[in-house]
Amino acid sequence: MIYTVVGTDTNKREKAYESFAKLGNVSAHIYSEQIAGLEALISSSSLFGDKIIANLIQTMDVASARDEVVRLLPDMKDSTNIFIIDEPFADANRFKRLEKYSEKIFDARGEKEQDSDVFTLCNLFGRRDKKGVWLEWMKVRDTDKAEAFHGALWWKIKTIWEDTLAGKPTKFSKDECEVFASRILKANLEAHRGGKDLREELEAIMLSV
Repeated sequence: MIYTVVGTDTNKREKAYESFAKLGNVSAHIYSEQIAGLEALISSSSLFGDKIIANLIQTMDVASARDEVVRLLPDMKDSTNIFIIDEPFADANRFKRLEKYSEKIFDARGEKEQDSDVFTLCNLFGRRDKKGVWLEWMKVRDTDKAEAFHGALWWKIKTIWEDTLAGKPTKFSKDECEVFASRILKANLEAHRGGKDLREELEAIMLSV
């Protein structure tokens, strides 16, 4: 059985996880680097015969892990165990695929966040693909998506920072996470105070990745 949450809206995500908590305690947290252990969980049981609850966190951001998740979606759906799939940056196509197999899907995307280019840009930022970031930024810089991108980017750097502090492999050092998080947060604050232009501040952050 699969339950899914997609998007970065904090309030909607909190409601989703309140609902997930009613399912029971999570038995395993699966990130992309642990994806090889996913298949074994589909037919496994705990020592006391209870259902296993596995939380898959952003596993579809990495191509090899995404392929494995997609391959196992039908089996996870039919399993007596529970799989909670958390994909903050899933695009519209990924949302539709997950919706097809999910018992319930929580849509935590804002209206503007539902455009795939915003999430693509954040994923490129997380990979520190400077050329890709710049090319994708050119698509959104003159649109009304600056606020949506800022929100998604803030969520992305927070996730990267948490992973870095936990010793998980990322493209950022702890100090870099702190610097980027501070810059992203200040960009929005200063823009709302009328001191700086949000697009210009975001572009400066993009260029320094």
